[in-house]
Amino acid sequence: MMRIAILGAGNTGTCAALELAGRGLDVDLYDQCDEPIRRASFHNEGKVHLGILYAKDRTLRTAELMIRGALSFATLIDRWVGFDRARLEISTPFLYAVHVGTMVDVDGLRAHYASCQRLFEELHRACGASYLGLDRALEIEELSRTEMESTVAAEHFVTMFRTSERAVDPRTVAGLLRAAALAHPRIHCVWGARVTEVARRDGGGLAVSFEKDGHDYIEPYDQVANALWHGRLHIDAQMGLGQDHPWLYRYKFANRIMVPLSNGDIPSIICVLGPFGDIVNYGRNGLFLSWYPEGMIGTSRALQPPDWERELTPERRYEVFRRSHAEWLKRCPLLKSLDFRPADVDPGGGVIFAWGDTDVDDPRSKLHERHEIGVYSAGNYHSVNTGKYTMTPYMGMKTAERILGLS
Repeated sequence: MMRIAILGAGNTGTCAALELAGRGLDVDLYDQCDEPIRRASFHNEGKVHLGILYAKDRTLRTAELMIRGALSFATLIDRWVGFDRARLEISTPFLYAVHVGTMVDVDGLRAHYASCQRLFEELHRACGASYLGLDRALEIEELSRTEMESTVAAEHFVTMFRTSERAVDPRTVAGLLRAAALAHPRIHCVWGARVTEVARRDGGGLAVSFEKDGHDYIEPYDQVANALWHGRLHIDAQMGLGQDHPWLYRYKFANRIMVPLSNGDIPSIICVLGPFGDIVNYGRNGLFLSWYPEGMIGTSRALQPPDWERELTPERRYEVFRRSHAEWLKRCPLLKSLDFRPADVDPGGGVIFAWGDTDVDDPRSKLHERHEIGVYSAGNYHSVNTGKYTMTPYMGMKTAERILGLS
């Protein structure tokens, strides 16, 4: 009758809860929101990375880990909620548009992309899984100048690559995981709860203190997994899990334009390599759009970062979207064909956490690497750094296995 608490009901925490509950264990799932997956895992582009973006990590450790996570993504989602490609609205394949300000030159990108293709082939051969139930090879093709100019404003770009990398609509994934967690009889959801402390109890157990509805509570547990995103380090410090790395919290806008699209309307594009942005075509579920210099509205190196959400009025949110959209119009004139009203725009956003003390505009920033992630434990207390959306099912499974003593 082990008592288990998971702090944070984002993708990772919810996946871990579903795995544990599926093995017959009762789980208390804590979150400040009133239901699972309403913050960073919801307001996200949903890119299931294949390592292509991380050309600054020449060790290829980030690329390898991302490919592992990507190849397990569909298998694990299917394990918990069923994987239906039609329901998930997988995006159109990404075009990698190499911006004139790229931090890695074209030859370096070509070499990195070829390495990612080799890694994908090796890892696919080892596990047998296809990418999102679709691909058994990573396709990357450099386009001609004419092809590039038919898609983007050529004065902003050096060259362009067509890839088979895609995104899933994170809101659809969130809905499936949310419904499964709320329906599972072994998952007890503690909503509107702000966890303030985790402490050791006499006898080796753990006590979780939290605020809810203006009252303070303490609950005893045998195992606690900290899958918080906004305040994970603050709780870790209470449990003696010190940080060997500098870190950076950021608040990034993740704008959605909720108008249905066809595959041929607007391509999914990511600008590389540096502080640029991306567009994602989710078909009938609309368009994601972000431009980093406009959409990154806050950074913090504190253990407990600011509550940026409270500072953002609807007017300011729409202004950030408007400026981001204007920057993309300069680079992708095809966006002019998109007919939408202000009411169709959801200028959401969320907190991003990563190791490093400088932002992605610094070529030496640790944010260009994401391989130092995973589950870190101090006895029966476990803290999980997911790293990227791609890794959320994988890290959910790893968290459950750590609680069960399987890893």
